[in-house]
Amino acid sequence: MRTLFTCAIALPFLAACGETPDPDLDLGEPAAEGVAPGQETPAGPPAHVMLPLQPVEGSGVQGDAMLMQEDGSMLVMLDVSGLPGEGEFPAHVHEGTCAEGGPVAEPLSPVSATQDGSGTSTTTLALDVLDWGQPLFVQVHAEDGAPAACGDVVQ
Repeated sequence: MRTLFTCAIALPFLAACGETPDPDLDLGEPAAEGVAPGQETPAGPPAHVMLPLQPVEGSGVQGDAMLMQEDGSMLVMLDVSGLPGEGEFPAHVHEGTCAEGGPVAEPLSPVSATQDGSGTSTTTLALDVLDWGQPLFVQVHAEDGAPAACGDVVQ
């Protein structure tokens, strides 16, 4: 009786008990190549993400970053305020999170700020230049390269 019960719950292993599983039975999709069963498949690029850029260490710099797929590429638009004045401020996509930091994954066009400290940047990236399966964050830097505003890319 115990053997019969074990075989009944172990549907994928019924062949080992002398039974043939129903060929029309849907056992789900096989795991993606290189991914163990039960693990998530790597994430692809988001279709559209809006993320807030928060001030880093009291910089007062904040804003929004929008990532949007367009014509087979990724458009990254930054809208920032609180910069110290007119100028060009570096921006990047980094590997990791704002809390932990991480290396630059891809440079973005610098934020071009006006005298009032507000600025924008627009960059077009190829979809495959970033590893979308790992944590990423967008960061705007001060003129000296120190982090000024940061936002995690959440899909």
